[in-house]
Amino acid sequence: MIAQSAEREAVFRKIRDTYRRLYQTLQEAGLLPYRSTGSGMWAVSDAEEVYRVFCHFDWDRYTHMGDLGSGDGKVALIGSLFTRATGYETDDVLYRKSLEIRGELSLSNVSFEQQDYLLADLSTHDVLYLYPDKPFYALEERLHPNWKGHLLVHGPHFPPNHFRKITESPPSIGKFVLYESP
Repeated sequence: MIAQSAEREAVFRKIRDTYRRLYQTLQEAGLLPYRSTGSGMWAVSDAEEVYRVFCHFDWDRYTHMGDLGSGDGKVALIGSLFTRATGYETDDVLYRKSLEIRGELSLSNVSFEQQDYLLADLSTHDVLYLYPDKPFYALEERLHPNWKGHLLVHGPHFPPNHFRKITESPPSIGKFVLYESP
């Protein structure tokens, strides 16, 4: 976690710029930062939106964030500027890219697990982040009713069955919904 906001902003800019270069390289090769994996779809999150929503929801009040389906690691790395973060990803190429970028940026408050988050022990996390590509009822059933914490969902398209909506981010940030466990 980086306590000083000026230092946090500087490291955030390094993260953002690293991923901009990565996506530019993909585009130059005729590829898009979007594809199917064995577990679902990989689509990138906007770094600026994620950083702003973490600031808006006082992300540093949490002790351990889980990024479910962490893809190339961007959200977990941004989350690590506020709290300890763990990213869960099944795709080998994306998992290895996460490790590579973490090493390149020398960030130590983040770890990555090459594991399906539905099989992971999520009990140590007090906040989870999910950018769903389909309804996440299996996750809800797995967490309900024992897990206590908050779930930040990027987008309104798949509302949960059991979690209670706390609030939404302002439209100027993006479409994020914060839920709490029952």
